[in-house]
Amino acid sequence: MKTRQILSALGVLAAFSALADPGAARSQDALLASAVAAESKEIAGLKSESTATLLSFAGTAVPITLGLVLANSGDGGGALPGLLLFTYGMYFGPATGYWYAGASGAAWEGVGTRVGITLVGTLAMAAVCSGGGCEIFGDDSAMALAGVVGLVTLAATAYSMIRDISGVDGQVRRHNDAVTAGQESPRLTIAPVLSPADGGTVGVFGRLRL
Repeated sequence: MKTRQILSALGVLAAFSALADPGAARSQDALLASAVAAESKEIAGLKSESTATLLSFAGTAVPITLGLVLANSGDGGGALPGLLLFTYGMYFGPATGYWYAGASGAAWEGVGTRVGITLVGTLAMAAVCSGGGCEIFGDDSAMALAGVVGLVTLAATAYSMIRDISGVDGQVRRHNDAVTAGQESPRLTIAPVLSPADGGTVGVFGRLRL
């Protein structure tokens, strides 16, 4: 039974109670308000796909852009802050939406992938240049090979970033499906009800979700 069906049924019950006994209507209104509050708490775990995508995109683009601006400001004082912002945006930015969706495992997996790509690329470039000749304006073929390794590393890192940003909505859908499945499972709730408006009438409230 869906949430709105439960609430509609309670609303109809409250209306009939009000016609039959105005005093009991007050307790029915309180019961309905309590049910609405409970349902609101249960659906609070749902996340927004667009929000998650926006967080991952902004968490990547904004730090990287600010980092580049600071690093190229010309006064030299923004070099370190710019590098830190750029690094954060590259490695941690795409994971922002995953943390929002409560998928910390997937978030850290993406961060680890990008860090791993960088480490492997750096070690490969170091190995290529270990014999010397890796000068920016040198004629040695090692410099050309090191440049290729650097471009491959950058491309692989960019692919990981794009994949995480474009895939965060799927993670949110899986999260919401899990939350919805938990809400739609059969559930019986029984609670005592005390109505001061009816002179301290005691009763029992039951709610069955099918």
